[in-house]
Amino acid sequence: MPKINEHFVTAMSKYGIKAKELAELVGISAQQITEFRRGRSWVSQETFESILENMDHLSPGSKRYFCSLMANQEISRTDNKQILIDMIENANAEEIEAALLAIGRKWAATSKQNNISQLPTYAEVS
Repeated sequence: MPKINEHFVTAMSKYGIKAKELAELVGISAQQITEFRRGRSWVSQETFESILENMDHLSPGSKRYFCSLMANQEISRTDNKQILIDMIENANAEEIEAALLAIGRKWAATSKQNNISQLPTYAEVS
């Protein structure tokens, strides 16, 4: 059975969360995040809660995904779509900006993995 730190690594990776950015928001060192990811150290309950909240701030949905991993339950894609729609409809300007940044990070990570940066732009296919 995977440990908490392994689920944490999985969630960070899936959502493109960088340890340095997360550490800055939480108010701890990037080294502390790295040690936690490796399972070499633990953090206080308050710090852990802050880590999860700030993961979600950087990349909406990441906290829910982490929790689903911990509960050993898959989150269906349809649920995620509706949740995203609801979140966007209720978001303020700051939250929309954070979501757009998360989308950009996810797009960049996906582009690297799938080498889709070579695809034509919208203007080229129109």
